[in-house]
Amino acid sequence: MKDRIAAAPVRVSNGGTPVSADELTRQMANRLHLNEAQYIRLKAANQIKLARTDEIQWQYKQDPSTLQAKLQELDAQYEAECRRILTPSQISLMHAEQSQPVLPKTEPAGNGLG
Repeated sequence: MKDRIAAAPVRVSNGGTPVSADELTRQMANRLHLNEAQYIRLKAANQIKLARTDEIQWQYKQDPSTLQAKLQELDAQYEAECRRILTPSQISLMHAEQSQPVLPKTEPAGNGLG
């Protein structure tokens, strides 16, 4: 069991919650309405991407320019794999959601009267 957990990369998202390949794929499946075959293939692609991202970040942590180049190369490979798995409309939806800015969560402003 420990081997399975160690082999499954877990990433911490901007919100501070852990995101595994399983969770990432589940989120994508909900947003993109994946069929079962797409889900299985995308989960494998997500596992590879997360593992390679961790590897690249560790390997090139002392060289920021190479780190950025390697991460961009990995993103291009991931994009190509997604294009083989997803339909054009799903790709468009994925890009539309990725381009939306992530706003920090803030408390609602009060009216100052209380």
